[in-house]
Amino acid sequence: MSTPVTGAEANVKKGVEEIGYAKGVRVGIDVDLVKEYQIGSRDPAVIRAGSKSFTVSIEKMYIDNAWGQDVLSGTPIEITVLPAGEGSGKPQITLSNVVLTGWELAVEAEGVVMESVSGEAESITFSTQT
Repeated sequence: MSTPVTGAEANVKKGVEEIGYAKGVRVGIDVDLVKEYQIGSRDPAVIRAGSKSFTVSIEKMYIDNAWGQDVLSGTPIEITVLPAGEGSGKPQITLSNVVLTGWELAVEAEGVVMESVSGEAESITFSTQT
């Protein structure tokens, strides 16, 4: 039986640079369902996977306005998630051509100022680090 991976081991990168002070990252895959019926039947005549979308959101401690500026620029970036940390044989998830679509800043009287950023990738690749 395999051992679960803890978040403390994980690493997330923007391009080749580690995202400092990251608190959490979420990666999602959504697939639209194509389902069509024909007259005279209650069962679908066609049922297939349709369009796919690959989402990412990152929560991190605020350092400067760089992420907000990235959202405004619209320039695609690459996000790499290393759920088990860096090392040969460990899993890697690469989101390519990510267009950042949202940024939020959270300031509270107690605690660290946080920011979150979200976007959608053109593609996602699951691989093993070499």
